[in-house]
Amino acid sequence: MKISTRSITLAATLAALCAVTGLFPFVFFLPVMVAATTLTVGMTAFVGLAFGCISFAYCFIAPTPSFAALGFMQAPYIAIIPRILAALGAFGAYKLIQRLCKPKRRVGQVAAVSVSAAIGSLLNTGIVVTMFVLILPNLSLGGVTMIVAAPEMLISGAIECACMAVIVPPVSVTLNRVVLRRKDKLLAASPQTASAENDQRQNGDI
Repeated sequence: MKISTRSITLAATLAALCAVTGLFPFVFFLPVMVAATTLTVGMTAFVGLAFGCISFAYCFIAPTPSFAALGFMQAPYIAIIPRILAALGAFGAYKLIQRLCKPKRRVGQVAAVSVSAAIGSLLNTGIVVTMFVLILPNLSLGGVTMIVAAPEMLISGAIECACMAVIVPPVSVTLNRVVLRRKDKLLAASPQTASAENDQRQNGDI
């Protein structure tokens, strides 16, 4: 996928949206999964990094402390590294499905995005919880220990996975068709037409 101004703008927009979706449970990872199924690998990693940094920043402004926030404050890299890895995992899954299945109809495209988003969400939860267990096994908050908190986080992760599988596809498919690919398809299908339009713009005809 070629990097275009539209792609850069979309990546910046999704990174900014992380600050909004981060306030809501089960859909906070939405911008990252949309990036993984619409943008390049570099931009996907950038959005994942942005989300990780924002989620770490929220630890200091949250009205009530949470188990995850406490863990992120003690080990900030747990808030960042898993988000980048999950974003890249979803990106890789999406590209692999596209290469193997080559979905052309809308149903196939929706299925590819849905599966990829679910994989990315599971990777995010799995890596974060695993790092908590391995790095901060004695972490506790308000009498809640890691043994109790880990299963709860996995359950929340399963709910988030289902949400991502349902919400991400319509957003990503629409962005791919309307925002990102229309111009690319025009240039690929008719380079002479695109060149003529550029000449007309330079001459002030359009």
